[in-house]
Amino acid sequence: MMVLEGLSDSHVVLLSVQLCLNGDISGLPLLKSQFPHTLHLELLFRIILTFLPEITEPEQYTQVIKQLANGSPPLDCDLETDVAAIREISEPDARKQVRHLKLLPLRRPHINIDASEPPLIQFLIHRAHRIDTEVGLQIYILELVDPFISSSDTLRDWTISVVLPAIRFNYEYHPDNEGALSLELIESLDSRSAVNILLSAVEPHAKGGDVGRDLKGLIGPWMYGHVKSKRRKLDNKKSTISGSDLAEVGWQDVNEWILSTSIRDFHLAIEAVEQWSGPGDINLGDYDGAQDEELSEDTGEGLMSLYAQAGLASIYALSDGGFGLISGAARILSRVADFTGFDDRLHINNAGLHPLSLQIPELERVSRQHLLHNMLLNSSNPLTYPTKQSISFTDAILMSIRILDQYGRWMSPRAAAELMLLGQADAQFFELRKLLETLNHQHPPPRDWAQVRASLLWLHSWGGSTQPDVPQGLFWRIPLLKLEREIFIAMLTAREYKLAADVYLNSPSSTPLPRDEVESAVTETIFASYDNATNGNKTRGGMKRSADLYESHIPVVLRLPHSAFLKAFVLTRNSRLEAFSPYFPQSVSFQQISSLLSATHALSFYSLTLQHGVPFQPVSIRVHQDPISLIEKVLEQNPKGYTQLDDLLAIGRNLVAAGLPTGKGTAASTASPNQAVVSAERRIMSLAIAAAVNASDFDTAYSYVVTRVIPPSLVPGSERDDTGHAQDEDDDISWRAAYNTGRHPPTGKEAQETTLVSRIARLSQRMELLSLALVLAPSAEYLPEILAVWRRCDEEMSTLQEQEIQEAESWDYEGDQQGRMGMGMGVGAAVPGGFGPSSSELDALDTELERERRARSTRQPQPQRPAKLSGYEEAPMGLFDVARGAASALRKNAFPLTSASPTTNNSSGSMTNNSSGEEGQGAETPRTRKRDVVSNLVTEGLVSGIGWVIGAPAPASGQGSPE
Repeated sequence: MMVLEGLSDSHVVLLSVQLCLNGDISGLPLLKSQFPHTLHLELLFRIILTFLPEITEPEQYTQVIKQLANGSPPLDCDLETDVAAIREISEPDARKQVRHLKLLPLRRPHINIDASEPPLIQFLIHRAHRIDTEVGLQIYILELVDPFISSSDTLRDWTISVVLPAIRFNYEYHPDNEGALSLELIESLDSRSAVNILLSAVEPHAKGGDVGRDLKGLIGPWMYGHVKSKRRKLDNKKSTISGSDLAEVGWQDVNEWILSTSIRDFHLAIEAVEQWSGPGDINLGDYDGAQDEELSEDTGEGLMSLYAQAGLASIYALSDGGFGLISGAARILSRVADFTGFDDRLHINNAGLHPLSLQIPELERVSRQHLLHNMLLNSSNPLTYPTKQSISFTDAILMSIRILDQYGRWMSPRAAAELMLLGQADAQFFELRKLLETLNHQHPPPRDWAQVRASLLWLHSWGGSTQPDVPQGLFWRIPLLKLEREIFIAMLTAREYKLAADVYLNSPSSTPLPRDEVESAVTETIFASYDNATNGNKTRGGMKRSADLYESHIPVVLRLPHSAFLKAFVLTRNSRLEAFSPYFPQSVSFQQISSLLSATHALSFYSLTLQHGVPFQPVSIRVHQDPISLIEKVLEQNPKGYTQLDDLLAIGRNLVAAGLPTGKGTAASTASPNQAVVSAERRIMSLAIAAAVNASDFDTAYSYVVTRVIPPSLVPGSERDDTGHAQDEDDDISWRAAYNTGRHPPTGKEAQETTLVSRIARLSQRMELLSLALVLAPSAEYLPEILAVWRRCDEEMSTLQEQEIQEAESWDYEGDQQGRMGMGMGVGAAVPGGFGPSSSELDALDTELERERRARSTRQPQPQRPAKLSGYEEAPMGLFDVARGAASALRKNAFPLTSASPTTNNSSGSMTNNSSGEEGQGAETPRTRKRDVVSNLVTEGLVSGIGWVIGAPAPASGQGSPE
């Protein structure tokens, strides 16, 4: 061509540069054909790379590139203008400018393209990077490389693995993402980084995401090209590593992503497994024909097994519960079964409880190490590697979790598998108890407890064998009887009494529990409700539940302070169906519970606060070492509580009948039931008497002593020892009650408000109580103390009697004087017109008054003893004299009717003698009153006992008392 003649090599190079700068390289094929030695293909590609603007649309120069690469004949073009401008440059300047040209290398540094690739491939890849770096128009890249895809496998693989994911991520899938992915970034990634970056913008479908699309359209193409590129390199190095091993390394990173996603967002992992069918499910777009037989080898059964293992691993990685998670795990399991060709039916998709017969010998070698997160994807893990056993086991685990979730108890699949395979009996029992507690605390509680029982029995063995040595079931290590017992207790706690009785007592076909176990469970449940009760009233709270459990439909009437309330309570309970008492009429434990509830209910009507201001709770009775002492606190905190002695005694009897300890020491623990009741009653009476004394209510205390403290041993017919004492040596309470009451003097206010007669009567009652204390004292060591108090009372009694005599004589004297004055005045003074007595009548009246005075002085003791008495009379009263006086006082005061026979009337004595003499002849014997018999026994025992203490000889048989 004439226009190009005379151009030097430097001018030709500058002309090529000028054409590129102008954006029109259509003349380069012509230049190359005219100057083939100067413009070789590599130089032209470098000039185009360096000087052709990246903004130039590829369609303007791709045909020129193809002509240059193929060496096709050039087309005619007009180069005159450009040549004219170049000719103006001198040769030296042209060479100088050529030397200063900084051309880009044909092969882009730091890319995974082999240097042996043809210049065209290296140019296209470098040009694509330049377009991406300089202008960021990645859509130009596809226009650039598409005409040459079929000419090079390297270019095809590079386009699929780098260009296609970049364009899809930036333009199609996530155009709103802040950071666009560059070719250089994607090309520099390893498999794990590529998976994390390409899937970094994935969101669940609810938020507009499509994880399956991204796995197919981003990860699939990148992984395909990545594996192909590595295989080519290994082939060049003649490595023995197979393509399947290379693919396994890359796709395992995808499995790791699915596993980690299941922990972070389980719903997203569910969508990934459901929407993506594994390594063979990739979207290459217009390059689908690029897959060959090698790809089929990479995505064989091994890769699918690993992908299925990722699905199982994501199930066992689930930790938190939530809506739809169990159904999502079931969907993953269904996909895993499809991937592996599992031909059995999965039961997790069925609502019923079907029996499962599993053979899981391989799973018996599972250890805790296999449950670790980093071991879930290990191909040697028998729990997650997809086999028939592992899939069936996971199906059973998910069914178990679904049952637990229905009843409000969430358990992760990993925890359930660990509990079933590695958990001991105590761990399984702990989870069972937690489940039952959750059931009983649900609001509203589950209504169908029969279905609950069926579900728990299914969990025990998964509906299969119930043999204890067969590892099948979530609670398979728990004995079946123990499981049934816990279910029964849970039914009782939920107040399903009728159902529990029907299942465990009235079932004719089977007996899930022995009757003694049923009784024990009922007792345990009653005590559990009792211990948790905060109020002792059996119509509320835990006490009500306890009462409902044991009582029959016949109400039990208790002795309580509030009879009106009791009556209403009994009426309301007549219509309530109670469950278990009729089944165990002879149960000792039920009888004890009945007594305990009665005592607790009765105590609830009193104000009672324990130490540190803690209010009384029913459990305080059961844990107390001496529950009878609580009655003492009741009397202390309730001012008039001692007046309810019958109620307090009933409480004490019920506490003893409940089998609770009634005192401290070995004697209390070894006492018989009757002895324990007697001892408790004595303690309570003593406490009530002491409370009455402290409240200055002597009359109540006195009445309690004389009507309740006298023991039955003093009644005629009781056994007596050789000394005449009643055999009640263990009673150390009754005599103290009598003694403490008798020695209690009236307060100052009481002494001021009472008359002399009342004081004498009160003192007489005190001496009577002291005399009774002498009789009841179990040991002689207490007698001096009692007698000392009695002597002081006797001295006070003498003083009061002398004062009474003086008042009587003064009264009589005043009466005599008034009578004398009346007689002296005569009838006339008293009646108008009357006449007074004569002198003889007045003398006779004086004589009669003097005779009466002398007779009275001989009957009554003198106010003051004569000064000249014997030394014996002046000596202080001895112990025997005091005892004799106490016995006499007891006989006269405590039993006044025994001393009612007058000593001046001899007919009484003769009548007695006649009666005794006629006894053998069948004459009717006068009835002897009980109080007289007791009086004689007390007097005789007192005199003989005190005589024994002081060493005095006992009276001969048939003799009377020392008095």
